[in-house]
Amino acid sequence: MLFLLIIFILLLLAGLYIYIESTSLSVSNFEYIFDKLKVDEFDFVMLSDLHNMSYGKNNEKLIRIIDDIAPDAILLAGDMVTAGENTESLKEYESTIALLRRLKERYPLYYGIGNHEEKLKRAPYDFLKKWKAYTSELEKYGIHILQNETVTLEKEGIKIYGLDLENKYYKKFKGRPIEDDYLENIFGKVAEDMVSILIAHLPDQFEGYAKWQPDLVLSGHIHGGIIRIPFLGGLVSPQYKLFPKYDSGEFKLGKSTMILSRGVGTHSILIRINNRAEVVHVKLLSGRKGA
Repeated sequence: MLFLLIIFILLLLAGLYIYIESTSLSVSNFEYIFDKLKVDEFDFVMLSDLHNMSYGKNNEKLIRIIDDIAPDAILLAGDMVTAGENTESLKEYESTIALLRRLKERYPLYYGIGNHEEKLKRAPYDFLKKWKAYTSELEKYGIHILQNETVTLEKEGIKIYGLDLENKYYKKFKGRPIEDDYLENIFGKVAEDMVSILIAHLPDQFEGYAKWQPDLVLSGHIHGGIIRIPFLGGLVSPQYKLFPKYDSGEFKLGKSTMILSRGVGTHSILIRINNRAEVVHVKLLSGRKGA
């Protein structure tokens, strides 16, 4: 009887731990210096992979964390919604739309696309109608999704590129690398006189992104590997790769640095273990500051 009680208590504690890990938020901080930044400092928050999740009533917990940071802008790295049911209804997106509306009232917001947004775009008729309804609703609040588009912040000396990666590069087991000239064919040559930020949801393509040489790449998609094992990292990617090369954090290749978010939501496997959801805070500093 004592043995069964001990097992029950251990299972209860394990369940409580998984619940806390799966519903808590953390903040990760990154700092970079660029001589070409035109202002002394520019702070932004990156969010990815919300998947319609809500933290507290009306996402107050998430908004409070962002307000404490008080960024100059918010950059979204895709999968803010889940493609979900094949229906025109936006009911399942209501909390996400409300969150983005409130954030847009406070901060400039730049929305890059993920595989779930891409699925809505390319899927059958009802999904496409849902996509159009979703984007139309966001446009009411001045939120524009960057689909192979750029935004130039002249005053700050920053150029943001929003990549709309095609489904063939996301496919499970059969995903293929992007071509060497893929990004140049879409955006032209990367801006060398400004801080270049590429929002590219899929981190597996970092080698291809780095050949284009953006300063920063903002990615998500991997959800931190669902379960993070000490010294080994994330366990599995959405492409069912064990111990993915890119799971979370900072990666450097050539002139480029990728910041890979663990995301702020979950999808399919609705748990996180040793892998709390993540608000990413990036501080850009001018190399001339204090000179």
